[in-house]
Amino acid sequence: MKSTRTLWRTVGTAALITSLLFVGGLVYAVNDVLNPKPADYMQAEEPKPAEEEKTTIDIVALGDSLTVGTGDVTGKGYVQHVREKLGEVTKKQVNVIGNYAVNGARTDALLSALQTSKGIPYGIEKADVVLFTMGGNDLFAIGQDVLGSKSDELDPVKVRERMPEPLKRLEQIMTKLSELNPRAKIVYVGMYNPFYDIPDMRPATVYVQEWNDQAFRIASRFPNMVYVPTLDLFQLNFQKYIYSDHFHPNQEGYVRIADRVVQALE
Repeated sequence: MKSTRTLWRTVGTAALITSLLFVGGLVYAVNDVLNPKPADYMQAEEPKPAEEEKTTIDIVALGDSLTVGTGDVTGKGYVQHVREKLGEVTKKQVNVIGNYAVNGARTDALLSALQTSKGIPYGIEKADVVLFTMGGNDLFAIGQDVLGSKSDELDPVKVRERMPEPLKRLEQIMTKLSELNPRAKIVYVGMYNPFYDIPDMRPATVYVQEWNDQAFRIASRFPNMVYVPTLDLFQLNFQKYIYSDHFHPNQEGYVRIADRVVQALE
């Protein structure tokens, strides 16, 4: 009899403890629903202050006489016209912090300057926009060297045999520019045929376009680089846009090039 009472007393005690635990858990659950505490993962981080947007655009230019601006009687060339027009479009102050172009420069000279000079790479690293022209003097030299039996006739086989070498250097130049400044917008200004109005030299446009096609393919490999065509700008009304030296653009010609460049940068 005594053992039976002990058993029931033990069972009753266990049931009471279980009931108390159940009620306690229920009260805790109800309180958690009515008064929830924010979970750690729900707490938003303090917002980081936004970086202050740069209010100026710094341009560096390099290349040959087209980037020098030869033929523009105002002395601006397409580079300074780009500076003015880009400022109008962006409403920012645009500065040309360096123009390293050299009259008569070829791909070998520019590549050497990028590899050995300290000042030019430093300027490129600081730029927001890099503008350059290159290849016209290389093609002109090839044309002079490979004239066929007639003094005014280009040998297409010889021209195409000699183009890969300067094009390889152009590829190295573009690669170096992108490595020096992967954040800048790099603009390669394509070439035109300065002798388009001379019937015997009009076929040379084919070789100019072949160069441009290769330059476009190379530039397209770099996410921060763009090719800007100019060949079509000088095909109609040729005399209107060419300087008296019959090689370089005049002021109006450079303005047309600058318009194209700014459109590419917008």
